[in-house]
Amino acid sequence: MTGKITVITGPMYSGKTTELLSFVEIYNIGKKKTLVFKPAVDNRYGHDIVSTHTGFSVKAEIIARASEIMKKITPEFDAIFIDEVQFLDTELVEIAKKLAFQGIDVYCAGLDMSYLEKPFETTARLLAIADVVIKKKAVCEKCGEHRATYSYKIVPDGGEIDVGGKDKYIAICRDCLKQLKST
Repeated sequence: MTGKITVITGPMYSGKTTELLSFVEIYNIGKKKTLVFKPAVDNRYGHDIVSTHTGFSVKAEIIARASEIMKKITPEFDAIFIDEVQFLDTELVEIAKKLAFQGIDVYCAGLDMSYLEKPFETTARLLAIADVVIKKKAVCEKCGEHRATYSYKIVPDGGEIDVGGKDKYIAICRDCLKQLKST
């Protein structure tokens, strides 16, 4: 039987990693063989862990390129989990397809857009091949409604890829984004 590809996406602070780790826990309770990956560039909460903003974490394999996943996977794995996929190269798409055809479930979590409102290419391509897409929303930092779909950068420095947390980004809804852009 083939595996499935699940993509969890949305803005910052929407619970993408929390959702990803809940799937890890489900597989682990079922005594399935799993492996969690994270990009080397994401060192916000520690070197070899994937962590939620609230502190729940699991051990992770650190990878700089998507191709490194294949070096760590063997046929007995039931599922792999990859956090912050927007920081990985597009080769991840072919790897996800290959693993799914081998019967391994692939779960990916990542931002859909940069703070410049541009789609992240790796995430966009994964969304196109996913069997399941979970689109998350966050609570808007401006109006307090649970309808934020944008990550808004609150500091002027750094480029489009600028790893950070509450020190650099907030989640906002479209209405509040419109207001911020008009000021």
